[in-house]
Amino acid sequence: MSFTRQPSRFAAPRSRFSLVRGAPGALVRLLLFAALAALAAGWALWDHCTRVLPPMRVPVAHPSAAPTYDPDAGEIPVPEIVPGDGR
Repeated sequence: MSFTRQPSRFAAPRSRFSLVRGAPGALVRLLLFAALAALAAGWALWDHCTRVLPPMRVPVAHPSAAPTYDPDAGEIPVPEIVPGDGR
């Protein structure tokens, strides 16, 4: 049955470049996603450069005279470390 393996004389010639059946839809979706990502990146950069930030909060200094221990609970203060101490 060698006649079944011969190419048909009436078949359309095959092109060199052929896409898979679902490839055009996937390509369009990929291009739309890339365009959306580029727009989002541009918006984020524009928003970052034009946004007015609130002023920074400055922490309030704690009074240094206040003890950091509770003598009523039986705690003792930590000794100060002075350079040259212990000679």
